[in-house]
Amino acid sequence: MTVRVSADAQRRVLADLDGRLFASVPETAVVLRSDQRTVRRGIAAGEIPATPVGRVWRVPVAWLRKAAGLEPAEAGH
Repeated sequence: MTVRVSADAQRRVLADLDGRLFASVPETAVVLRSDQRTVRRGIAAGEIPATPVGRVWRVPVAWLRKAAGLEPAEAGH
């Protein structure tokens, strides 16, 4: 499901993630312009890498930036 997220909101979240290793599910949803439920389903299906921290999931920021097309993919992959 695609959610209407302004480019400004997406930039704001990305700026907040600078220097951090992990993003929350709501932050991930904004960057990917998806619904939080879609992100959670992706995590459950193994499509989105995530680490459980207590009762919440954290998504690696490096993966998130690549998935959003903000980091170049590694050559040969």
